[in-house]
Amino acid sequence: ETQQVLAQKAVGYIRVSTDEQSNNGIGLEAQEAAIRAFAESQGYDLVEIVADPGVSGATRPATRPGFSRVLALAEKQAFSILLVWKFDRLARSLEYAVTTTSGLQEQLGITLRSVTEPIDTATPTGQIIFAVLAGFAAQERESIIDRTIAGKKQKASRGGYVGGLTPYGYRRDKEGGLVIHEPEAAVIRRIASMREAGATLQAIADALNAEGIPGRRGGAWYARTI
Repeated sequence: ETQQVLAQKAVGYIRVSTDEQSNNGIGLEAQEAAIRAFAESQGYDLVEIVADPGVSGATRPATRPGFSRVLALAEKQAFSILLVWKFDRLARSLEYAVTTTSGLQEQLGITLRSVTEPIDTATPTGQIIFAVLAGFAAQERESIIDRTIAGKKQKASRGGYVGGLTPYGYRRDKEGGLVIHEPEAAVIRRIASMREAGATLQAIADALNAEGIPGRRGGAWYARTI
């Protein structure tokens, strides 16, 4: 009777990276709604839905705060079925996806089910299909990385701003580019002039600090920041 009760208990796991949420719209709310609807249709007792917001699928699942909660529940035998929106929510790395799924099944008796992909990982055939899907997910991730890098290189070649810490003397505009911030730009011109006149980096920093001119983050100037 205990095993029968446990067989109907499920936990949902949802994950989204910041880029995915903004670009593809597959946010946490949509994943949660799909998991709740699926659990109700299957007659599962949904114990909890655990989320990892803003976490990359390239990270090892066990290192994520949310998935650590899933593992803790599994070790307590609180459920036997782990529901995900898609298998790639677990991991986009083939190694992480396969090893994590195998570990859940063999060590903790947890079956992984996708609410959008009709594959039963509890069967040998399902495990093979899952491995193939995990391979596609890993390949997709590599393709996304390649396209992102290529796009940034192309933008940079045209003099565009590709992200990172905004340089001193600039501000970001509404299009994500850079525009000159004149108060700081005046400081940069002064630094260049002092340097051309033979001042050392430390002497320039001391002069700016003596006049109370704040650095990039509002702090003091140092030779290395000059």
